[in-house]
Amino acid sequence: MKNALNIDADASGPIGTDSFFQPRRAAFWVLTGLIVNGLFYTLQMFSMGLRVVPVTVLLGLLVWAGYTALFMLAFRALDLLDQHPWEAFLLAFGWGGLGSVFFAAPANLAFQSLCSKLISPEFAAAWGAALAGPTTEEFMKLAGVVLMILVARNQFQTHLSVLIVGAMTGLGFQVIENLAYTVKASMHFPLESQVEPVLLNLLTRGLLAGLWTHAAFSTIASYGIAWFLLHPQRRIASRLAMAIACFTLAWFLHFFWNSPLLEDVFSEELTGLVLLTCVKGIPVLLAAALFWHVAARENGAYLHALGAYFVPERALIADDEWLRLGAPLLRWQARREVRRRFGAQAGLLKTRLQREQLRLIHKAATYGRGPQTRQHELAILRLREALDLSMSRNSQRDAAVP
Repeated sequence: MKNALNIDADASGPIGTDSFFQPRRAAFWVLTGLIVNGLFYTLQMFSMGLRVVPVTVLLGLLVWAGYTALFMLAFRALDLLDQHPWEAFLLAFGWGGLGSVFFAAPANLAFQSLCSKLISPEFAAAWGAALAGPTTEEFMKLAGVVLMILVARNQFQTHLSVLIVGAMTGLGFQVIENLAYTVKASMHFPLESQVEPVLLNLLTRGLLAGLWTHAAFSTIASYGIAWFLLHPQRRIASRLAMAIACFTLAWFLHFFWNSPLLEDVFSEELTGLVLLTCVKGIPVLLAAALFWHVAARENGAYLHALGAYFVPERALIADDEWLRLGAPLLRWQARREVRRRFGAQAGLLKTRLQREQLRLIHKAATYGRGPQTRQHELAILRLREALDLSMSRNSQRDAAVP
């Protein structure tokens, strides 16, 4: 509760009012400058592919944009996108896909070249990616999360608010990396087809590996930053130890994913590839899910504390809604149940009601209750009335059916 009411001495207003457009802060210019720089680097990187395999590049852009949209829909379904304004996710995705790639791509080549010279070319071929990828990529992705916190410190009040930015950073890196591999594969594809490489990479890198690569790695590493940031009462040594431990776990899981370990155990056929991917990927998914679960519980306690203080009226947040307030999955299940029993319109009204309740709590915590929250209060009452009417009509219609 204290966090919700404190005033950030370095900010222009109460908690939560900082935007991500902060031209007076150096971190803003570092972040945006490196993203723009990465944009030019990425365009140059794809320019040859656009000349040689234009169908692959254009189709790849379309496919991986749709892939990104599916992740965004999943985040939206769990109300995770309500953690920040839209520009936060644009910056996070841009840093992951453009800023991080600008540094990580040449750094990976230099790292593997160093392994080749110091040890052997055979070692670099087998283990170079396993050592270089986690070292350069995880560090650069996490640097973007830190820069965003420096840009708008009081936007990050919960662990979940840090994790969703970390996940978006990892998703940006993942999508641009997948597009780069798609174009590279098409330029060296044995058949004269510019479509098959796109479909093949979508299957292998998107569907088989999509749930447990960069977005999951960045989620794990970002939890350490969240813990360091949101536990100032702890000793600095403990906070640093947690940040280092989470980064080390993300590094090790990334190393294990890139390494040639277990490749000899499974066949090179599709079945063997799927099994190897699952064996390497499931530990990553479980670790990321655990951190999401812990962050969601902390976020739920935070929302309950704010709601109890600022929005005690049960006309605005009913008892059953109160129980689900801090659990994104439970809120989604409630929407699905309403949609199943009373139809699509009732499900949509339930969705709008839940999100309006979250907006009311966040705005009340930022500015207090008053004229500034009246529109949300009235919207909740109107939506509840419309929802009750929609549910009643569907119940009567079902009862009338013999």
